[in-house]
Amino acid sequence: MDPPETTPSGPVDRDARLETLRRWWRLPGPVRAEVRRLSRERRHHPDDEVAWTAWRWAQAVLPPGAPEPGRARNILSAAGFWTRLVVELLTGADPTDPPAPHWLDRRRARRILRLGPPVR
Repeated sequence: MDPPETTPSGPVDRDARLETLRRWWRLPGPVRAEVRRLSRERRHHPDDEVAWTAWRWAQAVLPPGAPEPGRARNILSAAGFWTRLVVELLTGADPTDPPAPHWLDRRRARRILRLGPPVR
């Protein structure tokens, strides 16, 4: 039996994925917005460190080889997100814990991954 450190789905991979996500969210908001804008223009961020952070984040959100969710799944996910948000607002649920729009992250990650790795 392999030790826990080398298991493909073990805690090491989960911790590495969480660290990748944290590194992305530690970037300032304007930098993340610039990455999103540049990815819509089909360009990498000029700062290599930011470009690689975005690339690794996108791989964590949509792992290589994972099927793309498709338009129907994205539409259902978006509809579920907005429905849940409206229901929580109408019922007086705690607004400090809103649902995460995973469909939006997947779309942004797809754009970044389609650019390819940021190799100069």
